[in-house]
Amino acid sequence: MTARELISTLSSMDQLESAKKKLKTALDEQERACGDIIHEQDEMESKLLERLKLLDEKKLKCTAENGNMNASDNDLIEINAAGKIIAAKRGTLCQLKGMKNLTKGTRFEALFSGRWDKKLLRDGSGRIFLDVDGDCFQAIVDYLNELAISSEDERPKTPTIEDECKPILAQYMMLFGLTAIPQIPQLKHLEKRRRQRISTMRKMRRIGMLATEAPEVNSKSPEDDRFAKEINEAINEKWKSLHALEEEVTSLEESFKDEEHFIGSLSSGDKKDIITLNVSGTMMTTTRATLMTVEESVLAQQFDDTKWTEQGNSNSPKVKEWTPEDVTNWMKSIEGIPDVVASMFCENEINGLELLALDRDGLKDIGVTRAGTICLLLKEIKTLEQKSQDVSTLIEHSPYCFGKILDYLRLKQLHSQKLIKEPLLPIISLALIERFEKVVKYYFPGETSTTILGHCGEIVDDYLVSTKSRYRT
Repeated sequence: MTARELISTLSSMDQLESAKKKLKTALDEQERACGDIIHEQDEMESKLLERLKLLDEKKLKCTAENGNMNASDNDLIEINAAGKIIAAKRGTLCQLKGMKNLTKGTRFEALFSGRWDKKLLRDGSGRIFLDVDGDCFQAIVDYLNELAISSEDERPKTPTIEDECKPILAQYMMLFGLTAIPQIPQLKHLEKRRRQRISTMRKMRRIGMLATEAPEVNSKSPEDDRFAKEINEAINEKWKSLHALEEEVTSLEESFKDEEHFIGSLSSGDKKDIITLNVSGTMMTTTRATLMTVEESVLAQQFDDTKWTEQGNSNSPKVKEWTPEDVTNWMKSIEGIPDVVASMFCENEINGLELLALDRDGLKDIGVTRAGTICLLLKEIKTLEQKSQDVSTLIEHSPYCFGKILDYLRLKQLHSQKLIKEPLLPIISLALIERFEKVVKYYFPGETSTTILGHCGEIVDDYLVSTKSRYRT
């Protein structure tokens, strides 16, 4: 009997053949299941990468249409924060991007990134205009200046300001998306998202385990057990990474949508709607929309653009409307400018609009060649331009009281645009509470005064604080 014939008579051979078929079927099934999972993961990865690509293209298109394609960290940015002029390098203002907890950037970074430079509201001198409390904005910039020279181990304290203004600063931190900067405690919703993410990862891990479950094997076959475990761990690790990436991509997409809304709301309006106020000698700048926040108020009616006229500036220069004769007369009034130079402006029929546009080359084209005369004229033209822009409305009230009203109206306007939560009512020094109430009731008679005064209050230290909910949504 041959070996083949002998083997065919053994009953265990049938069992062996059956086991081999089962093994092949199991391996084929496992390979198919594993292949399906890998295919699903690859598809998910491709879709996420495509979403990232589309988002990047959208940002580039946005920059081309609304921004500065050549924006540099060394660019000097000048900001008019409600009349307070602040200057900083773009890199200083945008340095929080990419830091831990801020990988998607902030509204603050977006504002100064260069993507929106053409769309931002600007004052008459070309500076970015922000209708925010100047001292609070300065506190944020001071923090960034210190952060730029600090090491990882010596982070500066978070932006701070005097106690009376801390609730206002907190609202601006929220407005600019700076509530998660280093050393600031994380908000509750971030902790909630973290727990949800962990739950999602655990769910995906269970799905991966079921999809690649290996059959029980004899303890004498450690290779098979090790191989199944490695595949299982690899698949679970990829699921974990993919879902973490999906969360980050979604966060970036939502962040850009929020950025578009933020820029559109913050930069709405026109240059002519920037209002300069002379509050008993203290200059304050705001927007018409802020002054008209409470439509029924006297303040809103005063600055309604269908009725409003500037006060105290009937003699203010309207340089852009000057005739060549007006320009020549102005030239003759400047100390140190020879009459022959003034006649050059007359001969070239330079009007007011053209006067303000003149630079060094323009003056030379007219015929002014002496360096000292050119420098003097450029200085005088710049001063004239500033005077023509500094048209202000006189407000004969306490700067402290009116400033408090203005701070609150700014926050109410931002709240109406769904950029911040409802602000706390003004915190007022007890020594000035009676005067404050009188000024409020002058501009907000009757029931409209409760918009700012509330209905009741409590004494905290030396300030009157309304008992109205601080952060009601």
